[in-house]
Amino acid sequence: MKSKFTFLLPLIAFILLSCDEELECLFGLEPEINEKSISSAVVNQQYFDRITAEVDNAVNDDSFDYFFTITGDIPEGIDVIFFPRSIEFIGVPEETGSFDFTVFLAVEKIKNGRLDSSPTCEDTARTDFTLFVTDE
Repeated sequence: MKSKFTFLLPLIAFILLSCDEELECLFGLEPEINEKSISSAVVNQQYFDRITAEVDNAVNDDSFDYFFTITGDIPEGIDVIFFPRSIEFIGVPEETGSFDFTVFLAVEKIKNGRLDSSPTCEDTARTDFTLFVTDE
């Protein structure tokens, strides 16, 4: 019996270690945009908000490289500033209305000196946002 166990344990370890993608999905490693909405703004008044990201269920989600892309409408007067794990919206909106945009997030990781462009179960995340700018 001991010889079967001695053989099975290394075999199971080898199978698990050679299936990175399956392990990533098993542990639920996924890029995630934390916010689901952002605050409203008032025209001609200072505005600030932040959208943050993480790799859900990762022991050290700072070890990933985060890449954001935004498509859609941002009101005139609002600047978008990209940071390693967040996006900041700052400025004074010059027009009223509702502005729809989508934030896309992709993560990568350097593993054993090589780029692992798919270090998580899902490669990307996306969230749709609407920024409302009112008169007051």
